Amino acid sequence: MDAIQIARHIEGLIVAIGKCRREIEDKGKAKAKSISDYDRKLAITLATLRNSESYQIGDKTYKQPPVSIMEKIAKGICSDELYAREVAESGYKACISNLEALKAQLNGYQSIFRHLESI
Repeated sequence: MDAIQIARHIEGLIVAIGKCRREIEDKGKAKAKSISDYDRKLAITLATLRNSESYQIGDKTYKQPPVSIMEKIAKGICSDELYAREVAESGYKACISNLEALKAQLNGYQSIFRHLESI
């Protein structure tokens, strides 16, 4: 590889890092929204269970369950929101990992470029 090819790779990685940064911002917003949705649904579900309203999970109906298991039942009711929260979290972490990989590649190409310039 010559210096021009290395410079093109560096430019490409800089563009990719910019895109990745924007994607991290979007994923971060999605993560925050999913956490908010889960927390809201869990709070509403707990309040509803405490107020003697019933919930159906599978073939079982829960109405005014004992306080000792109320939170576990509420979490079961909110499992879809928890799933969405976990998916958003993993997407955010994957973007961070991608950014770190791009930065490592950029660092490597910059080192090669400096070495080629010194020759």
